[in-house]
Formats: sequence, structure tokens, C-alpha cells
Amino acid sequence: MSFRRPEARHFPLSLGVLVGLGGYLATPGPWPTDPVLSLGLGACICVVVWTAVEQKPDALDRAVEARAYLLVGGLGLLAVIGVAAPTLVHGTTMGDGKSIRLLVFICGIAVAVALGNSHRGKLLLERQRVRASVAAVEPQRWEFGLSVVGSAALISVLGLVMGDSFSVTSFVGTLLGLTIGNAFTGTTDRELVALEDHLLIRQTGNRGGTAIPWRRLRDVTIEDDTLRVARGLPYPTVYTADLSEVEDAHAAREAFRSYPYLH
Repeated sequence: MSFRRPEARHFPLSLGVLVGLGGYLATPGPWPTDPVLSLGLGACICVVVWTAVEQKPDALDRAVEARAYLLVGGLGLLAVIGVAAPTLVHGTTMGDGKSIRLLVFICGIAVAVALGNSHRGKLLLERQRVRASVAAVEPQRWEFGLSVVGSAALISVLGLVMGDSFSVTSFVGTLLGLTIGNAFTGTTDRELVALEDHLLIRQTGNRGGTAIPWRRLRDVTIEDDTLRVARGLPYPTVYTADLSEVEDAHAAREAFRSYPYLH
């Protein structure tokens, strides 16, 4: 008799970790009052929430398909705003301990939302028929531009909250790092999976990814052996694939040519 190893479900774990972080970081200042007690409290909350969520996997999957992870992100950001609002209203700056708490919690929110999005893509991949799958590339300049905008927004907010801890120097350093990284990687490899109702965009080899309804794409064109898929806001970019290298090029052409009739 063979036993199948259970597949890891990272999103439920990320929910437990996020709530556990909330419990750990909510301990009264000076932070942490008691490191052992705070870590123990956070770990217990994490395990309890993770275990509770895993008791209803089907309900969780339905919630993820309905994009409930965005609600988790929104509630988390509201909590951050609630903590930071008094400081911003009175024009003061936070202590280092409180600022670090918020920064760690914001990172936890970002990870949970990203894993929820990837989990949704995995669910759709399992439940919809795969019509075609092609390897594509994404110009690094789009990711670079969005990274600069995101970094500027984040550093601006942290500058308001933390005072001199984050400044123009921080942004210049981040911009320099992104520029160097962009110089060494001109394109990013992606895999485009044509499903019945969605296009799944993922890193090569990953099981999850970002699932986009066909109607939300700006354009899909095929010229000779070149496929171009254009996304709109909030992530405007273009993916390019060489269909001559696809094993079943005819099926790929038919799948992507039928795009205008799928919605």
C-alpha cells in the first residue's frame, strides 16, 4: 500500500501566521515586554487559527475563489491605519519598536494576499480544462516601473510614520538596487495557461499563479508565430511567446485565437 504525501497549503498557513503576528505584535510596549511570552502567544494563535481554517478546506477554497483574501488584506490595512492614524494626526513620529511592528505586519499582509492569489490560480487550474500552455517572456521594464512606484509609495508612508528613519536616501538606494537588478535581467520567464474562462499567468514550474478573466485582457494577437497578450490595469504589461517552439502549436493558436469569443 502506498501513501500519498499531503500537499502543502501555504495560504491557510499564511493566515495563521498573519493572525499570530497580530497577537505577537499587539503586546504592550516597550516591545516586546516579555519576548518568550510574546512569541509563545503568537505561536499559539498561529497554530489555533491555522488548524481551525484547515477544518473546512472546501469552504476555504470557495472563499479564495471569491477573492476573500482581498478582504483579509483590506482588514489588515485598516488595522495598520488605525494604529498609525493617531501619530499622523498629531504630527508626531512613532518609536522604533512600534514602527518595526507595523512594518513586519505589512509584510505579513502582502505575503498572505500573494499566497491567496496564487491559491486561487491553482484551484482554477484544477477545476477548468487546460486548452493550451505556452512559455512566454515579460519585459522587465514593466516590473521595474511598478517596483519603483510601489517603493516610492511605501517609503513615503513609512517616512510619515517613522520620521527620519526613512527618507529620500532610502528611496535612492532602493531605486539604485532595482536599476542594477533590471540591468542583469532584461526579461522575466512566464507560463501562459489558457483555461476555459481565465488566463493563468505563473512563473515556470509553479502550480499557482494569477488567474485573469479573458474579458479583462486588453488584447490578444497572433502574428506569424508570435503571440502577444496585453494586460491592463493595475498591471499593464505585454507577454510575448514564440509559438513555433510549442509542442502543439495548432492547439495553442486555436485556444488564443478564440479569445474574443470567450466572453
